[in-house]
Amino acid sequence: MIDSYMRYGALAAKVKALYGKRLRFSDFEHMAGLPNEQSILDYLRTQPGWSAAVSAALSAMNTSGYVGRMELEDALRLQVWKEYEGLNHFVPRPDKNLVAFPLRQAELLAILGTLRRLKSHGRVREGVLALPNLPFKVNRKALIACKDYNGLLAAVQGSIYYEPLLHIRPDNPDVLPDYTTTEALLRSTYFSHIYRIIYKSYSGETKSVLLKGMGERVDLLNIIHILRLKTYFPGDDQYYSALFPINYKLRPEKIKAMCDAADVSQVFAVLQDTPYAGRFTSLDVAGVEDCYRRSFYTFNKRQLVSGPPSIYTAVSYLNVKSTELKALVNVIESVKYGAHYDEDFARLVGE
Repeated sequence: MIDSYMRYGALAAKVKALYGKRLRFSDFEHMAGLPNEQSILDYLRTQPGWSAAVSAALSAMNTSGYVGRMELEDALRLQVWKEYEGLNHFVPRPDKNLVAFPLRQAELLAILGTLRRLKSHGRVREGVLALPNLPFKVNRKALIACKDYNGLLAAVQGSIYYEPLLHIRPDNPDVLPDYTTTEALLRSTYFSHIYRIIYKSYSGETKSVLLKGMGERVDLLNIIHILRLKTYFPGDDQYYSALFPINYKLRPEKIKAMCDAADVSQVFAVLQDTPYAGRFTSLDVAGVEDCYRRSFYTFNKRQLVSGPPSIYTAVSYLNVKSTELKALVNVIESVKYGAHYDEDFARLVGE
């Protein structure tokens, strides 16, 4: 315990200071009732956890004369990256590979965004380039400029995703790989990469907490994937191979039984004989998605607030902050477009 305080005490103190600036439920409620995104920007100017993002947005407005939803959301995301950059200075060198997980996630999303663009011949937003100079393993400029799959491969060479993407390269250079299969492959690559780091670099309670945080996510994501197929594509089994090849509390035979189930009700019948029995608010995809969201957030918040100082203090804060950003984006889009304001999500994050 003394060793953990000596090694991670400064990191924990930095994290607690940042966490103290979070938005509360009353803040989300107030913003949800505002007339436009400019009003949200004005309100966030008074909030210490996001005031720097507002300053960045206002700086952009001085250049372009306009701050809309996209400009505000870009500024908010940029602030999260800057917090990551600042927090990383307190991370001991042996832990930096693990704490680079947001970079690996961002690379994954950038690759998938590029694949969607190539498939639809769409346009890339320039805001993608407006990120801090962090040690990404993909060439973001090359990714944005690429015109075909070979260009995408060249842009990601040196990253954890290069070999898997090379493996599924179609023989015909004018053809792109299936998007769903590619997404599943990349996400499996990401989780496998994190698992290897955990098993190689950690032991004891820290390893146990890291595995629990990652393992339950993978289990619930596999359940969600199976339920979506049963709900929206009954009888279509081509994507069951896209499940994550990692098991935490769900044994392989239970995964197979859910895949073999005739419908959603039979999937939940199988789940009754697993550690996830009784965890869901409703017996459908939405119920499991809600369980995933709540489990992910509450586990990380608990580790952040009451766990002893460890590298998971940083991991949990980054996960909590990214969830707060999602809740904030939901409020902005509800005000801008009249989209559904997810009050339950805001309450979860803000309490």
